[in-house]
Amino acid sequence: MSQEQPPNAPFVPPPPPPMVAGNPMFPPHELAAKEAEAASDAKTALILSIVGLLCFGFIFGIIAFRKASSAIEIIDMYQVAQDKRGIAMVAKILGILDIVGWVLVLVARIALR
Repeated sequence: MSQEQPPNAPFVPPPPPPMVAGNPMFPPHELAAKEAEAASDAKTALILSIVGLLCFGFIFGIIAFRKASSAIEIIDMYQVAQDKRGIAMVAKILGILDIVGWVLVLVARIALR
């Protein structure tokens, strides 16, 4: 049973399709994969940066910085996993602190010889 409109009724367009999180230029399966990748990179970067504060700061700091940068790049490009942006930023900052701390310890050891 279809509803017919009266002959003088104005045209009412149908509502737009529901907006899906992410950049509409990419298919949904790719957005889901990139969202999982960004979340994984952010989590890994945070773990590496925290471990880097305790030991092997130079190595873990660089890896954490690169992983966090990758996560932020995916979040910006695909507009997914916006809730993981804060984790990635913290990991990036801690990665920088790992590297700077390692350099300061190295300089202090050389200066105290």
